[in-house]
Amino acid sequence: MSKVQKLCQGMALAVTTMVTFSGCSYVVKTGANVSLGFAENHIVPPILAMDDADMACATGNSLTPAIMATKDMGADPTRMAVLMYSAAGLCAENHALESELRYIRSSKAGNVTEAQDARVEQKRWAALAAKRQYSGYLLFAERWESKYRFKLGESCPSMKKDLDKTVYLLGLISGLQAVTNDINSGGQVNVPKDIAAIVERGMACLDNNQFWGTPNATRAVIWTLLPGAGDNKPDPYQTLKQSMQLGERGGVRLPHALYAVAAQASGDNARIRDALRSYGQSIGEDKAVNPDYRLLNTMAGLMVRAVADRYWTENTGVRMADDSGYSTFWDETPDDGLGDLGIDLFDDGPSTPASDETPAEELQEASEIDQDQSQDSELDQSIDDQSEAP
Repeated sequence: MSKVQKLCQGMALAVTTMVTFSGCSYVVKTGANVSLGFAENHIVPPILAMDDADMACATGNSLTPAIMATKDMGADPTRMAVLMYSAAGLCAENHALESELRYIRSSKAGNVTEAQDARVEQKRWAALAAKRQYSGYLLFAERWESKYRFKLGESCPSMKKDLDKTVYLLGLISGLQAVTNDINSGGQVNVPKDIAAIVERGMACLDNNQFWGTPNATRAVIWTLLPGAGDNKPDPYQTLKQSMQLGERGGVRLPHALYAVAAQASGDNARIRDALRSYGQSIGEDKAVNPDYRLLNTMAGLMVRAVADRYWTENTGVRMADDSGYSTFWDETPDDGLGDLGIDLFDDGPSTPASDETPAEELQEASEIDQDQSQDSELDQSIDDQSEAP
């Protein structure tokens, strides 16, 4: 066989091999995209319509690796993955909250070791939540900028499908949550803080009415949290109030959750109670819930409940027992919002007669309370210092 013939045979073999493997790759990519398309059209809508956030959370934990595996096959998992990362982040946030409540109870009891351990655990879960949410945000930002040829936070994409707009909304919210949880973790994930400003500008691209007031509510929260972000902008709390009306009418109470987050960050008791009452008045069997987005409405409710549980635990040592705790607080009426649990915890026996204490004795008690609060503050600082020590 001549050298020319051998060369031709070698080239033919190489071409055949290349065609064969590229054909397999094409089949795999096509199969992955078809599967994702089926999931987006027939699996995502039922997930968004369910009201079981714990099940969605478990779905996010279990399916995210499988969904992301299709990216290596050449498919585009962004739509599914952003939802799954968001749900998985919710799982970690719930664990972080439980650890934080344990920290608060231990601090109030003066148990330094238990409180220190709870704080470390809280930061670990917050870091995991930030990592998942940041992964979802990065995936969304990279794919959407490439697909729609725009720069996030500087211009707006020309989205036509409602699913793409919903993914855009969830992607931006995930970015903001990643920033917050990374701060709570002590900066373990190093999420860039400038994401908050990008989210604020990016939310202006969405129709505020179509998405239940969430875009403007998100912007308003950032105006309250980010120095300078609210300059020459409308009053943030008035914007939140207006957005909450849209959320209640649309049956998705994300603006209520965002108001609660902003109120908690402000540290203003009156504002916190107003946020909780506003949400409490918006729920009930006769109140609207969007049948297509029950999951988002439920997730919003969990965000508000987290604020309420934190607020109740800081002040009573016990989380809110039922929904009446949104509207009736421990220091307002004999009904302390704890139901039968309150009787078991705080009613040690028959009521005592009215006190005949003199004003001087009352002042002495007030002074002792102030001293106790000061000691609690010093204990919190000591615990934080110890938990951050190498």
